[in-house]
Amino acid sequence: MSVLFGHPTGNPNSHQAALAHFEAGRLEAFCVPWMPSAATLRSLEHIVPLRSIAQRLARRHFEPLADAPKIQGRTRELCRLATRILCGGDERVSYDANDWLMHTMRKHCVRSAVTVVHSYEDCSLSQFEKASHLGKACIYDMPIGYYPAWEQTQNQLAKQFSDWLPADGLSSTRYVRPEQKRREMELANLVLVPSAFVADTVRNYFPEKTIALAPYGVDVAAWFPRIVQRPTDTLTFLFAGQCSLRKGIPLLLKAWRAAGLKGARLQLVGSWQLAEEKKNGFPHNATWIGPVSRDQLRECYQQANVFVLPTFFEGRALVIGEAMASGLPVLSTPASGAEDLIDDSCGKLVPAGNLEALVEGLKWFDQHREQLSELSRAARVRAERCTWRHYRHCVTSAVAPFV
Repeated sequence: MSVLFGHPTGNPNSHQAALAHFEAGRLEAFCVPWMPSAATLRSLEHIVPLRSIAQRLARRHFEPLADAPKIQGRTRELCRLATRILCGGDERVSYDANDWLMHTMRKHCVRSAVTVVHSYEDCSLSQFEKASHLGKACIYDMPIGYYPAWEQTQNQLAKQFSDWLPADGLSSTRYVRPEQKRREMELANLVLVPSAFVADTVRNYFPEKTIALAPYGVDVAAWFPRIVQRPTDTLTFLFAGQCSLRKGIPLLLKAWRAAGLKGARLQLVGSWQLAEEKKNGFPHNATWIGPVSRDQLRECYQQANVFVLPTFFEGRALVIGEAMASGLPVLSTPASGAEDLIDDSCGKLVPAGNLEALVEGLKWFDQHREQLSELSRAARVRAERCTWRHYRHCVTSAVAPFV
């Protein structure tokens, strides 16, 4: 009696879910295109043309799963990564990994030991159909809110901020498979969600669906505050993530102008997914830095005073856990999925899309600089309670009745 688990790339939450099954002695196999070993990464680093691929693959290495049983497709994944790097790639390339995962898991879910198939949105339909036919349980992992809810929100944002849309439109609308998402949800015996926000988006469409909450954790050893107290003569507000409509960047920049803070600056870190010309009209003391490495992001956290994420739609934003572990109080929305983490002791939540509330939130931190040290300590304490061990326990407990 075991779990066949899969993810199309391998990311922190999927690594931890696989580890939960592995620790419980239930993992039949982790289906993942490529989880490179430490030795493989060292070898690739010495081949100059493959160095950029090695750097991408390094994010997929997870030592606690080194001895876990895996089913991989290394050659195809290497070609896919090369295509993305050399040709720019797009969401179509990502869906190729989804299709590989569905084909692979469908083929292996017939194993007699497999009683549960556990996989993610956009890459579960084929194996769920096979598993359901065989009488095996289907666990559907939802890292973000249910798509029809996002589609409604996205349409509203596209109308409200039409001048912010990229010249080639919203890429997420080109390759999306809404009918597949619906069928995956219908076939699921259990839906795992990282936040109450995600659970609500599912219940709005499937009120009878069985849902289990498994909040994501944060690696507090990897993200930590600077030893020297942050100066507050120039207050630094930091945003990290995709600079997009969903993350609330147009609203944030409008709020920054309206707040008119003195002795403060706003830094945006992450890929730009909005109209190019908008980069030229930033308000005073606001800058876009672009994508950075993990080490550079850690430094950005440590040099900032407040983390701001006025998002409209998430699952459970991992950057909030990272920021809080780095000692940053947070200004965000309930749509961040971190409503249980953030209160007045370590930050503020404002309604998504509410310009006036966001402006007031920015002003509050500016007017209470003397409280930032206390808020910083409280943020770190909250992050320390938000562990991956707890996440794994939630996954294990939720899946146990189906194994």
